[in-house]
Amino acid sequence: MLTITHTNCASTGELLDRALDTIEFYGFDSVDHKFKGRKINRKVKQSATPTIALQTEKKLAAMTKSFVSHKMHRDELPNFSYQLEHNNSKISTLGLYATGSRSAITEGVLIATLATIARDSGLNNTVMHINSIGDKESSVRFVRDLTSYLRTHINDMPTYAREEMQNGNIMRAFTRLSEKNHEIVAGAPNSMEYLNDESRAHLRSVLEFTENMGVPYELDPTILGSTDCWQHTIFELRVPTENGGTVTLARGGRHDTLALRSFRTVLPMVSAIIEHEIQGRAKPRRRTQRNPRFFFAQLGPEAKRKSFTVIERLREADIPIRQQVAIDSIGIQLENAEKHAIPYTIIIGHKEALENTAIVRNMRTRSQAVVPLANLASYLKRLKVS
Repeated sequence: MLTITHTNCASTGELLDRALDTIEFYGFDSVDHKFKGRKINRKVKQSATPTIALQTEKKLAAMTKSFVSHKMHRDELPNFSYQLEHNNSKISTLGLYATGSRSAITEGVLIATLATIARDSGLNNTVMHINSIGDKESSVRFVRDLTSYLRTHINDMPTYAREEMQNGNIMRAFTRLSEKNHEIVAGAPNSMEYLNDESRAHLRSVLEFTENMGVPYELDPTILGSTDCWQHTIFELRVPTENGGTVTLARGGRHDTLALRSFRTVLPMVSAIIEHEIQGRAKPRRRTQRNPRFFFAQLGPEAKRKSFTVIERLREADIPIRQQVAIDSIGIQLENAEKHAIPYTIIIGHKEALENTAIVRNMRTRSQAVVPLANLASYLKRLKVS
């Protein structure tokens, strides 16, 4: 678990102040605000109880039920939200949730947000550890072979792993062996070798976004979880320690399976949980709403890949924006800019992405200019709202 001593923050509150600045810049809104005004379906019933072992997974199961109860699965567009909780006097939990999109860009948004939170907290040497268990077809084949492998080595296992096996917690048994660097792990099946074409393509897209963001990463087949929870991508953001070990800053991934298995509801979802100790000031300062003057819109795969670089440059320049990078339709994005009466729109299409430029459009006069990305921040700061 992350402690304040790992960071350059003086207190938990300061860490949260910085984290929430980043989270809100990347388009996340508080869960309470997202739920406000929605009718709650209090009769939501579970059609099945998923087999989950980790505390993080139990948290995600509870949040999935909340999203289904608030009918988020009926929304036409993706939603990005966060929730801050103080579980007790010692631990603070910050959850990031993206619902309504199967695209790998959703994982990209969370990975970018987590990496930025880490850098802003003085953690400059973090590594994103990434694995994939693929879709149902891929994971079933993998779990079958992993179970067979572990059973052949059950007599060589420590008691804690053997007990997990006897309780049917295959993934938990493997995870605990991995945490202890047990020799059994080295010969275990690799989930990424079981991916079908669709699952392999999804992982490839996640890795492309991660590379384009400049986030250091490692493919790590030891990062697993309950198959009733996860689907496709699972990741952990880790920071190395002085003694050669690592501390996990955040854990997350895609868990479309949870809503489908538990409530027979289709709700694509990617989440990440950050847990850290409480030290000093525990709560963030009151948030002040900033009204962005710029809307960032993108069109096409190349533009999407370039998006995170542009968004991060504008964040570093302290230029607030509104964006919907998880949406493909340029029409829907521009409608959103009009809806919020944002004076200027920054547009990057395929041509602009290749030429490292952006179109800056005045939404009132419809006049526009092509600006090199290297000069974009300074250009935007000179613009005045007429």
